[in-house]
Amino acid sequence: MNFLKIALATTISFILGAMLSHAPTVRANPASHVFIVPVWMVDAKTPQPADLPGNRIAGISCIPKPADKSPDAAVCYVATTN
Repeated sequence: MNFLKIALATTISFILGAMLSHAPTVRANPASHVFIVPVWMVDAKTPQPADLPGNRIAGISCIPKPADKSPDAAVCYVATTN
């Protein structure tokens, strides 16, 4: 009997959590373009200005230590949209 109560409470909690955390779906405009630009970062302390195409930053991803001789360096790929 006690096991049934725990299983029921767990199931209801899972369903309620899934309903409350459901994120709305966002559709991309088919006319928009995404530009992916690599930006070389010498280290984490030195700002690196770069002219990026587009108006809004859509995402960023960095790969640390792209070269063995530059342990603090990184290459960051910035995705921008119109």
